[in-house]
Amino acid sequence: MNAPSTPVSRTFATHFDAVLEWFSRFVEEVEATKAGTVARANVLRAWSEKKLPDVKGSGTFRCYSMRTLNRFLADYQRNGVRALGRAKRNDHRTKRTIVTVKFDAWARDVGLENLAAIEEALKVRIRGWHKAWESISAIRLDAERHLEKLVRERGFEPPNGVCSIPLHIIKAESEFRAVAKFKKDRKAWQDSAPAIRRTIEGLWPMDIVVGDVHPLDFLLPEVEGFQRYAKAICWLDVATKRLWMTVVFLPAGKGIRNAYVIASFMEMASAWGLPKTLYLDNGSEYNFAEFIPDAMKLAGNDGERVLIHAKPYNARAKAIEGVFAILRHRFAKFEGYIGGDRMKSKVANIGKAPVPFNGTFGQFREIIGAVVTQYHALPQRGQLKGVSPIEAYNRAVRAGWHVMEVDPDAFFTAFSTREARAIKNGYIAVGGRFWTCRELRERISDRVTVRIPKFEQWDRLPLEDERGNLIGFAEEAVEYGYLDPAGARASAKQQRERVAAVRRLDRSAPDIDVIGEVLALASTAPKMLSAPIGARVTASDSARAIARGVKENPKAKRAREDAAREMEAAFDEDFIRRIQGGKQP
Repeated sequence: MNAPSTPVSRTFATHFDAVLEWFSRFVEEVEATKAGTVARANVLRAWSEKKLPDVKGSGTFRCYSMRTLNRFLADYQRNGVRALGRAKRNDHRTKRTIVTVKFDAWARDVGLENLAAIEEALKVRIRGWHKAWESISAIRLDAERHLEKLVRERGFEPPNGVCSIPLHIIKAESEFRAVAKFKKDRKAWQDSAPAIRRTIEGLWPMDIVVGDVHPLDFLLPEVEGFQRYAKAICWLDVATKRLWMTVVFLPAGKGIRNAYVIASFMEMASAWGLPKTLYLDNGSEYNFAEFIPDAMKLAGNDGERVLIHAKPYNARAKAIEGVFAILRHRFAKFEGYIGGDRMKSKVANIGKAPVPFNGTFGQFREIIGAVVTQYHALPQRGQLKGVSPIEAYNRAVRAGWHVMEVDPDAFFTAFSTREARAIKNGYIAVGGRFWTCRELRERISDRVTVRIPKFEQWDRLPLEDERGNLIGFAEEAVEYGYLDPAGARASAKQQRERVAAVRRLDRSAPDIDVIGEVLALASTAPKMLSAPIGARVTASDSARAIARGVKENPKAKRAREDAAREMEAAFDEDFIRRIQGGKQP
């Protein structure tokens, strides 16, 4: 009888080395005796009483019977050291069950054939349900019904329980759920996609700035005309992980507009300097970004790639997402924080509505600023390697980095366009409104160039001439009532200004004697030389007759017409005389 296994109490390089060690000594001692002798039996008996490393590789010691040791010896003599390993089954790696064990046994009893086709049809059905993102339990129920249908189509009636499907068969095809995730939840698909690792080595502050708009998951006090949830326009300096956050309290029914983002960008750039590259989302609030390259030219970044848009559904591509994961832990300790899931808002008491932030908008903005300041002072693992954003920035400054300072006024031209407008009666039309100023009323030209803000509203519009020189600022025109005397006074003033402008133009240029100058020019004009005759084309008699007829002067015409009248009168007189002579008896 084999004795039970005993835990190993010695140390070997490997367990198999320990097995080889005792087995080689065992073979050596046994082969030193003759088979069938008492000496061999004594050797086998002595080895059967020893605790030996288990040849199955279980990491334990055990005793083997004399019969087992004899079998080990015979196997070794036939197959060598391979005898120590377990023999593989003849059907190793051969699938023994086609559909299920129970179904296969019933199919053999009733003579149902071609089970492989049934199995494949069943798998196709299960894969389709996984692709439709159905629950596992629902797929299992449908698979059992489908298997019953396949059996009946082949002329058999399955008994109860035969078509039951084990859970592992359903889960074995779960890889097809990735198709459903790709088609129906692209964000989850993108979050589970393989990612590459990036480093900030070699980056200076403001080399890359990431922009994003995030909701601040706080329930604010109810204020008429405003939403109860604020939003934050954020800019992250990738090299140092510094964060610039502008808190926006939105009017009811409104969203983040380009004007808000532009204002936040200008504040950030005025404080931190102009970034070299901006990395932005694809949201409509970033439409202003088409003007970013022009703004970047203020820093001399011509020809560089200054604007990059993130791919849709790719939150991991924006480093700012990781920063907000840190900030959410900081926000959670303040009153009014409800978390990002509005359906599962964090509440102070079970069964009650969330408690709003108890303070004004100004106090809320002050608290958020304090949290961001604390974030800047906290060491971070990962790319910063244990230093805080402030320390990372200070190291760059000590290493010689310089900020690219920009005057906020420089952005006004970067975020505006130049458009030509027709001047009509001293007015120009911009944005469905009429604008005017003294320079427009005095301007004799019928066109002017206007600086128009792309995403803001200006009370005054800059005007430029054809050379790009600033000539004035147009303001929205004032409308007067029909009987308002102020309108008559304004009209008279405009007329005086226009006449004065014309007179200034008149005085700025000399008077020209047009007739005298033209005659003088004619007298000094170069004369044409007479060219020598190289050939002559003569006219025929017919051509000369035609020419004479065409060139007939008035005197010749009168003589011809008088002669024609005299001939006609003579003819008439002769005709009458002949008629009268014929009537005489």
